[in-house]
Amino acid sequence: MSSKIYVCQSGTCRSKGSDATLIEIEELAKLVNARCKVERTGCLGYCRQGPAVEIVKNRRHQYHVKVNTFRKSAAVIVHATGEEPPTENLPPETEARLAGIRAEKQWEYFVSTYQWNKAISGLLSNGSVDNRITAILECAGYSDLNPRDLLYDGTRPLAMPSTIRNYTKWRLSSSDIVSPHSAIYHFVSADLKRGTPHPRGRAQLPNPITWHVTMLGEIGRNEEGPLPWIERDYTPISSALDWEKGRCSILIKIYNDGMLTNWLHKMSHQNENGRDVNIFLSKPIKTLSVPSLTTDDDEDGFRPKSILLLLAGTGIVALPQIMAHREPHRLLGISIPKYKQMKCHIDLIHSCRKDDVLMLSEIKEYCLAGTRDHPRFQGLRNYTLLVTDEKKDGGKMNALPPPPPFQHVFDRDDIVSDYEVALKDIPNATVTHTRLDKEIIASAIGRLESPFRIIVSGPNTYNNAAREFLQEIGVQSKCVTVLTA
Repeated sequence: MSSKIYVCQSGTCRSKGSDATLIEIEELAKLVNARCKVERTGCLGYCRQGPAVEIVKNRRHQYHVKVNTFRKSAAVIVHATGEEPPTENLPPETEARLAGIRAEKQWEYFVSTYQWNKAISGLLSNGSVDNRITAILECAGYSDLNPRDLLYDGTRPLAMPSTIRNYTKWRLSSSDIVSPHSAIYHFVSADLKRGTPHPRGRAQLPNPITWHVTMLGEIGRNEEGPLPWIERDYTPISSALDWEKGRCSILIKIYNDGMLTNWLHKMSHQNENGRDVNIFLSKPIKTLSVPSLTTDDDEDGFRPKSILLLLAGTGIVALPQIMAHREPHRLLGISIPKYKQMKCHIDLIHSCRKDDVLMLSEIKEYCLAGTRDHPRFQGLRNYTLLVTDEKKDGGKMNALPPPPPFQHVFDRDDIVSDYEVALKDIPNATVTHTRLDKEIIASAIGRLESPFRIIVSGPNTYNNAAREFLQEIGVQSKCVTVLTA
């Protein structure tokens, strides 16, 4: 019986070297006699434990995480085929070469996504200085800094540079508190170097995508690298057209242990007190191709006839960009062929805590648009809101969690009633007080028209559970795209 090995190639796993894991497993698979097919795949839902690998054998799914060494890649082959690859016969330089490929692939990913701090950290980890460090320092705005100062004088504080390649400064103009945990931060910029999600002109046609940006948090020296910032990816809820007009809105949940979110929370207080706050945002970076909604380039011509969105928590930020591709000319400012537009039914199952129901007014409008007979394929066809109670302290009597950052703004009874009242008269919206389960997903899939695409986006625990439910139902991995919220 042949087996299949799927190696995650999502952004998070690639940042941990999954490109090299794929190469290693492909090479090791050639050394065994058993039939074994190795393929790349989208997110498997184990982002914090990447690189992640899925083995499908006898219709059973097995996962390996932290496959970040040659020996762990060999263990994947053993579990997939039952055969031990003859690694002991490999020359020592082969393992060293593959380890070098892993480091190189990680570095290439960080450079391609403008994560200069992580890119330079990887280069410094081997204890030597090469020309690439000088090049990265120039990209990061430190062209006059001697790389050896970073290597031998690691305690030296660095000031934030005035310019950083592929980044522009955006002024924090305002923030809107939308739940006890979350707020929408609004940014403006007049810098034309900010780029666009859809480059076009000079005989270049726009390539429809969903996209994200990297935000730099100026927290000073940190464990992620020698530069005075940390890098985090966020998906704007504002449109590509807004970005081109110099406006950007990002929905962010403030975590008690989140380095960047706590820094941003403090910066917003300074902004409220009259101080200008400028934050570096990167040029737009592709998340998914449209309309296939895969991380790969849209080369196979896949066109879904229906889409099911399984979104939880701040994973709901994936929704506005997908919906905007229903009307690209009006909402994105681009003209694309109809076969590349989202002309299909879209259903949404939205999971959240009752004190953190996000984007409800926008979702209500999507639902109402979905009830209209014309034009066809507008809004949401069906919306299911799954609500659970607030997260408790797990029974730890002496470890009560701190209150949410914006709790003082809300009355809990009002929070509970808001979503129920808002959706009461919406015919294609349903509110249920339960968690996502296999039966709910199976019922939703039963309403889909094939071929379909399922998008999963939420916290890691949610993504893992949703993926397992889909496998139990029998949904093929190629029909599922998993994103990290």
